[in-house]
Amino acid sequence: MNTQQAEALELRIERVIRADRKRVFAAWTEPEQLKRWSAPEGLTISEGKGEVRAGGRWRAVMVEPNGTRHEAFGTYREVTPPERLVFTHAWRLAGDGGPASSPETVVTVEFKAEAGATRIVFTQVGFANAPTRDGHRTGWTSALDLLASMLGENA
Repeated sequence: MNTQQAEALELRIERVIRADRKRVFAAWTEPEQLKRWSAPEGLTISEGKGEVRAGGRWRAVMVEPNGTRHEAFGTYREVTPPERLVFTHAWRLAGDGGPASSPETVVTVEFKAEAGATRIVFTQVGFANAPTRDGHRTGWTSALDLLASMLGENA
């Protein structure tokens, strides 16, 4: 894949959240908060754990209303509170303990302070194709809507 193809498969989302960046960063790193917002609307997180440090692993199981389970997992590469998170992201069949069923992508989340708010700059790279990237865009956009709502209710 050439550089132009790789750039075309990059997912980038910017969102302003009306909360200071320490609160927003905490929402990305504290398990109880992550369970409330980090799956697309309509899905719940039945299991989640992580060691938020460079080299630490994370794992989350998302469940659809019909019971279908999706397991996401990865490793934190960089944790710089409250400025930046970098982690890998892949999928596998939930509960099978087997290898990844999707290519590993890399997610970078930057938290930029703005007047009374935080600008999240989210990028994800390493997609195999555009439909996969676009599916992640839908999922992350929904999750970020839930994050904004969650932090807004506590503002």
